[in-house]
Amino acid sequence: MSKALTTRELSPAVTASLLLAALSTAGDWIWARWIPDGAVLPGVIHGVLFFGALAFALGWAARSRWATTRLLWTLPATGLLLAAGFYPLAYAVGYLTALLLTWIAMWLALALLQRWARGGHETALRAVGRGVIAALGSGLAFWAVSAMWTQPAQQTGYGLRLLYWTFALLPGFVALLLAQRDTASSR
Repeated sequence: MSKALTTRELSPAVTASLLLAALSTAGDWIWARWIPDGAVLPGVIHGVLFFGALAFALGWAARSRWATTRLLWTLPATGLLLAAGFYPLAYAVGYLTALLLTWIAMWLALALLQRWARGGHETALRAVGRGVIAALGSGLAFWAVSAMWTQPAQQTGYGLRLLYWTFALLPGFVALLLAQRDTASSR
């Protein structure tokens, strides 16, 4: 039987969400000021930097230098692949659909890479299950706030964008990081 979640167990997910939300909000500000819509190279660079920050967040939450090191050399490459794949996908299926599909693929990849970085102490099926939960929860949250990117009339202040990003990231981080509790308690 599972025990109730504590603030201590949720704090890494909340902290990771807030830090990545701050980075993403700063990215939104940079994009709005200096980068034209549809610019591919800045988008790919953005993906690599975002995944580098994800590597630090997931490695920090795992409290493992080994996991952090493994994630630091695999996640930026994953970000490169997903960001580079976004543009042809957006051309084929539309911007918002490509954004959501890439977001879902991101959480699935994160769950599998997190499993690998932590030494494979869980089954691949369980990692995929966590990735699906992260993708569904975070994907629904991301979709709920997606108007800030897709509808110019919905342009929001950066404080609200920080809140939206945090809201979109939190379900994914909860699904990924709470598994550490379950995996550690089953050993």
